Amino acid sequence: MFYYIRLAVLAALLTTPVSAQVPILEVPPAVPATSEADRSDPAAWQAAMPSIAIAAAFLAEKEERGPENEHIPRADNSYGFAEEVYFYVSLDNVARDPVAEADAAFAIALRAQVRAEDGTPLSDWLEVHTYTGTMSMPPDHPEYYQNWVTGGLGPEVPPGRYQLALEFTDMSRAENASRAPVEVVFDLLYPDQ
Repeated sequence: MFYYIRLAVLAALLTTPVSAQVPILEVPPAVPATSEADRSDPAAWQAAMPSIAIAAAFLAEKEERGPENEHIPRADNSYGFAEEVYFYVSLDNVARDPVAEADAAFAIALRAQVRAEDGTPLSDWLEVHTYTGTMSMPPDHPEYYQNWVTGGLGPEVPPGRYQLALEFTDMSRAENASRAPVEVVFDLLYPDQ
């Protein structure tokens, strides 16, 4: 699943000193404890399931793949002006509609925001994309409530260090309390060209 958008954030950006030692992922992924509901009852499992969670997230190589066609992490987080920032995010606890159906649908909304190195927003949240599809596995499969998404964004920013925040919301959750979004923040480095 791929979606590309340019984030135009040219005005009023502060240029910060550039350092070669910038971590690629600032916020480590965390998955909450799994539900204690009976997995043999998918409807009960989904009702007791925690909110959507990040299982893994990394800046990825867009064209290269691993030996089993898996996405592989990018070697660094240094980008040129408007170069595509391609990412991979694996999500747990994604609800299905209708639950317990082999071809149940999912809907995961993505918003993005560019921030200064200290986390100060430099743009409003942008509604980027909603990933939708249907499941190809039965409800009793161990990965039935998991999804992974990829995407590419091309922030147009002057040289400096920035954060790219991605926010994922499970749109198939009926209750607002269980629809709490989850966020991943990548540090990006834009050296002098």
